[in-house]
Amino acid sequence: MKTRLTFLLTLCFTGLLHAQELRFALQPVQYATSDGTLYWDMYCTLDASTVSYARNIDSTWTSSLKVALQVGDKLDVFQFTYTGMDSASGAPLLLQKSTAMSPAGKSVPVSVLLVDEYSEKEWHLLDTLQINRSAVLLSEALILDLGLNAPESFLKGSVNVVPKANLGIPVFDNERTLRWYSDVHVTKGKYLLKYHIAKLDGEIIPGSQGYKRCLEGANPVLVDLDLSSKSSGNYEIVLTVLDSSGFEVETKTSPFLWYNTAADSQERFNPDALITRTKFEGSWGRWSELHNYIRMVAPIASLADRRILGNLRDTEDTARAAQFLVGFWQENAPENAIQTWRGYLEIVNKVDREFGSRTLPGYKTQMGRVFLQYGAPSLVEDRPFDGKNYPYQIWQYDHLKSGSTPVQQNEVFIFVDQELVGRQLTLIHSSAIGEVKDHKWQYHLSRHTNAGPDIDATSSRMGRDNFGERISNSLIIGNQGTWFDTFNN
Repeated sequence: MKTRLTFLLTLCFTGLLHAQELRFALQPVQYATSDGTLYWDMYCTLDASTVSYARNIDSTWTSSLKVALQVGDKLDVFQFTYTGMDSASGAPLLLQKSTAMSPAGKSVPVSVLLVDEYSEKEWHLLDTLQINRSAVLLSEALILDLGLNAPESFLKGSVNVVPKANLGIPVFDNERTLRWYSDVHVTKGKYLLKYHIAKLDGEIIPGSQGYKRCLEGANPVLVDLDLSSKSSGNYEIVLTVLDSSGFEVETKTSPFLWYNTAADSQERFNPDALITRTKFEGSWGRWSELHNYIRMVAPIASLADRRILGNLRDTEDTARAAQFLVGFWQENAPENAIQTWRGYLEIVNKVDREFGSRTLPGYKTQMGRVFLQYGAPSLVEDRPFDGKNYPYQIWQYDHLKSGSTPVQQNEVFIFVDQELVGRQLTLIHSSAIGEVKDHKWQYHLSRHTNAGPDIDATSSRMGRDNFGERISNSLIIGNQGTWFDTFNN
């Protein structure tokens, strides 16, 4: 096991085989005590929206995932629990920590057993940790959560070392300060730690560079950086250890996502680059349609652009909307921006014909939005009428990719027509990241004749499945809607 992604990807794949996509990550970080004893801090993160839930007497919902983590001969057993109201679409990432001493040898086996208490599903993962026994041990930079007080088990000396809970890459939304922690343990000799923050293209962020002389023993490093002026993007902390001759002994990187609406708006809307109405209508379209154009590109916008779109949606500053639209396509298709935009409009027109109505254009419907954001589904299972359920469709995507989500595989979207109007099917549940999740989706499909003994049940022990073969039992609760639904309200 080289990185946390090994566990994350393996687990998601295993979960799919069980018709439940559990999102869990294990991030091991090796340290050394002041006397040189090696140990591992094992940070476990769970997406609480991807486990099953049981209803409590007070109408709240509780999840429970048991974890048995064994590193060598050390076995640690703990539990993730989360209780909330009727909504798991916004359930948090939960963090737990375990510590294990490094045994003799160059590697140590790792075993993880996960048991969902309410669905009774199990996942068992095996991997190996490689133990660093060189003269210099560089621990990767842990990007910390400034909003949490550390339990005693997270303290290193007097420092609160609580990493930002994440499933691969920490995400920061409109925060000002980035804090990170690392440690360089030196067995013998003198070394220099060089650090900086860079964009993924290698550009170093001014003011983020620093150095620390590392003597024998532990050399903890805690750095605070003001990134309030930095625009949204993919960044990484780069740590490099140099010996006395300047030779690079070891380098480690820690990526993170930084979203900053204020900086994005300032960068995007350059007063010297305003688009005149004449210029816009000569190449891009109708000036009077700009606010509709803004809504059309929302499904394919990045998370950073969506924050700007939220402010532009109702603005009377049409010139800023024009500047955004032109800048969006020039950035995403620099060699043929206008042609790409016109090609996208043709797709929007197709969506309007397929999913729109007299009162609602297709790109504002949930089916139209999903089509624009992810493309055509790999398979559509259409159930217009079976006597027991409302008309519904299941869209299955073998490969799911968009500008606002990570790449995903084997995801489904479930649409239902409860109003029986024929064209306006509502998205009630999806297994994809960032989409609506509803624990009662089977009940919402049903005309209440086949809901099982408990309409609120989410466990396979509590109800039966009378629906399409691609549905199986959903074990995800909640229905908060998506960003796009809020955007169009």
